[in-house]
Amino acid sequence: MSADQLPASESRLYCFLPLLMGCLVFANSLGGDFVHDDLSAIRYNEDVTSSGGGASDGTGTSKSSIWSNDFWGTALSDVKSHKSYRPLTVLSFRWNYLVGGFNPFGYHVVNVALHGAVIITFARICRHRLQTTLRTSLMSASLFAIHSIHTEAVAGIVGRADILATLFFLLSFSCYHRLMEEGEERVGRQCFRWTSSVVLAWASLTAKEHGIAALPVALLFDVTSTSHVKLVDKRIRRAPYSSPTACWKISQFHRFTGTGIAIIALTLWRVSILNGQLPTFSDQDNPLALSHHFLTRVLSLLYLPAVNMGLLLAPVSLSYDWQTGSIPAIVTWSDGRNAASLLFYISAGLVAVVAFNRTNKIVIWSLLVMTVPMVPCSNLFYAVGFVVAERLLYMPSLGFCLLVGHGLDNLLIISENAGDVNQGMARAGFTHKIKRSSRAEGELCWPRLMRRLIFISTVVTATSLLTKTLVRNEEWSSRKTLFSSGLRAMPNNAKIHYNYANLQRDLGDWDQAMLHYRRAIQLWPSYSSAHNNLGTLLLGRSAGPTTDIERKKLVDEAERHFLQALAVHFRHVHARYNLAVINICYRHNLDKAISLLIDCLSLDAKHKPAEKLLNFLTIDRNRSSPSVQGSHQVNETGSTDKRSDDLHKKTSITMNDLLLILLEN
Repeated sequence: MSADQLPASESRLYCFLPLLMGCLVFANSLGGDFVHDDLSAIRYNEDVTSSGGGASDGTGTSKSSIWSNDFWGTALSDVKSHKSYRPLTVLSFRWNYLVGGFNPFGYHVVNVALHGAVIITFARICRHRLQTTLRTSLMSASLFAIHSIHTEAVAGIVGRADILATLFFLLSFSCYHRLMEEGEERVGRQCFRWTSSVVLAWASLTAKEHGIAALPVALLFDVTSTSHVKLVDKRIRRAPYSSPTACWKISQFHRFTGTGIAIIALTLWRVSILNGQLPTFSDQDNPLALSHHFLTRVLSLLYLPAVNMGLLLAPVSLSYDWQTGSIPAIVTWSDGRNAASLLFYISAGLVAVVAFNRTNKIVIWSLLVMTVPMVPCSNLFYAVGFVVAERLLYMPSLGFCLLVGHGLDNLLIISENAGDVNQGMARAGFTHKIKRSSRAEGELCWPRLMRRLIFISTVVTATSLLTKTLVRNEEWSSRKTLFSSGLRAMPNNAKIHYNYANLQRDLGDWDQAMLHYRRAIQLWPSYSSAHNNLGTLLLGRSAGPTTDIERKKLVDEAERHFLQALAVHFRHVHARYNLAVINICYRHNLDKAISLLIDCLSLDAKHKPAEKLLNFLTIDRNRSSPSVQGSHQVNETGSTDKRSDDLHKKTSITMNDLLLILLEN
């Protein structure tokens, strides 16, 4: 009995096996903590933690700010905003927070549950919308369920944006495809399906930016998969039955027109949210797209799709960050990686031509899903803030997994019909006939060998992916394991060294922290944050027990790093603040210190340490201008006011008096 002839109950179990695999393989991610971007997007995001229920909660934050702020809680009108508008995802974090606070377990449970919803929706679309065999649906959905490239999206809490966008993308396509199907239905039901598709596409877009691809994929699939049908056969045709309630059917022309208008409307709405400003990124964020050399920029960006395909084919070296130094720029035509780019585009072009000529709906859908969602982040229209991002491959991997499943199923069909090779190839979709030799049928052994090879390679691949995914889940469980894994995978990435240095600083290992700050600066000399943080550690080291000569040496080096940070990034508030501390504690230049603190507040009016220190200095100078000794800053806690009163009574300020605000970074 073939897979397509299984009983209904067994067929349902066959489709739900990928769901079980996906939930089990990501079960070990449930114990993970908030890591990396989770901290900025959830723990420190007032849109998630604010309890306001109306236009304002009295503190300036409100529930409605979710719809006017970016993903990180910054107002979209702010020039510093990344313009990443994902209110639906932020709203889901807010619900998580209201139910379980900052317990990461609940956030991980929701991510795994949503991943399971995507798996089952994908399997059903393969089977019922694209009309794949049950075996293709099973293999494709199972590969999607366990693929290691999905670890960042599922095990990393902020990856929920990609999961939600993909779920609504699939649901939108499902509604649209039902509209495409043959059937004489009332126009009201057809309009409802079309409206549902548009609303779900909007939901995908508000979950993450590449959700904008939902309607374009549906429309392009509609056009290409029905290209053999005359577009305007009858723009509006009467149902074949003649009755007083006979209804009018929406034609392809109206479907194309309405969907095209909806795509334009959604695009214009999303562009209007930018408030006339594109997000600005530094060379450090995306050195390939922001290269000043045209040839380097073009060759490097053409190579990135081949890198993404390589990650889908062999997710061996995975990293939470792919910025500075991860992928060296291609500067000449003689670079061997250009051959990989050429091979990728030729292969993709050949597959596309064959699929469109034969109107193979499965391959057409796969190619569309692999390419269209990547257009917004392709650097084609504007430079994005990353080089490669693994979680962005969550949606395109749907097409990749379906291609793999479809290809394996075709090979199995050919091998199963070895008695009549031409019949097997015809079932697999190939029309070319093969002339058979005069050998007896019993002498044919290649089909059996092929089935064994397919079985062995499938088991080996599945085992490798399962193992890699389980390991990656553990790596995403804490800052320490995640940042350590990044060092192993991308030793030439300056940002990874910087993040690892921050971790070691927080753990109290300043020697390791300074070592990796220096390594980050060596890899990226204009890394302003690394200069500033290294300077704070040097300044802190100077406050310890040391000789005057050593102290002067440490302070001078710290000052050089602060000045270098300002030379690279003129608006660097923390570097100015730390220079003010040096001028107070070592240079005894209060005028310059006050000027620097005023500059800090002009750049960031919410910089509390600068505000408190400036208030202290101005009050102090009005009193008696006491001499200032030591090296530090002011307390950022609520208990500092009483301490400040005590300090004003002293004739000098010591190192310990300002210790509570030393490491401002």
